[in-house]
Amino acid sequence: MLRLLLALAWTVTGMAAIPAQSQPPALVGAQFDVVSIKRNTSGEGGGFQFLPDGSFRSTNTAVSVMVRGAAPLDVFEVVGLPDWAKGDGYDIIAKTPSGANPSRDQRAEMFRNLLGERMKFAAHVEEQERNGFALVVARRGRLGPQLRTSMLECVDVSAKCGVNGLRFLRAGGLDAPAIRMNEFAGALRVTVGGPVTDRTGLDGRYEIALRYAPPRLDPAAPQDDAPDIFTAFQEQLGLKLVPEKTKVRIFVVDHIERPTPD
Repeated sequence: MLRLLLALAWTVTGMAAIPAQSQPPALVGAQFDVVSIKRNTSGEGGGFQFLPDGSFRSTNTAVSVMVRGAAPLDVFEVVGLPDWAKGDGYDIIAKTPSGANPSRDQRAEMFRNLLGERMKFAAHVEEQERNGFALVVARRGRLGPQLRTSMLECVDVSAKCGVNGLRFLRAGGLDAPAIRMNEFAGALRVTVGGPVTDRTGLDGRYEIALRYAPPRLDPAAPQDDAPDIFTAFQEQLGLKLVPEKTKVRIFVVDHIERPTPD
């Protein structure tokens, strides 16, 4: 397995500050301004949100959420977390400096610094092989009736364009008014249970309306008349999900301790 040099960069003692000229002065060192982490044993439901200014708030939420926020955007999954980091609930407030508005990469560094300071966190990225899928055109030159060239103008990506407009339906299915095939493939990994690579060769943005039977969690539940997702892809979109082995980037947690109290 390939260990990247990030293994050294992501231990807090070895992390270099982002140069001041590349970011707002308030973000030099990529630190949250105010941080509070408190154990929550209420047993009540929790939730979390990333605020527009880069701040983070959560109620009765696992530390694993912050670890995912610390990972680079292109990693497929996080491994190596202890059970407490996935199960114990915490109330967390992490505020950015006034006017900071960090980028996604800056915010990830802020989370890595926070985790390192409060939980002695260390991690690295490596490539591992996983079972995945290739998204291909089933019959060249013939797309399905539910896959059409989008008429939306997306010069600037809006809430209706790209993955922002992709909507998964609880009853089984998804809608996308204007999405590129590589964006669509990347959004499918949870639904199909593995990474998906776009090999359709289709350019531009597409309107998609796909309907399929959701997974049957209860074997005694009535059978849905809709097709399974793999059949639906071929019949409705004219696309196929072909199983393949693929290399993906994995965020490996080397060390983490329970948060130090406020």
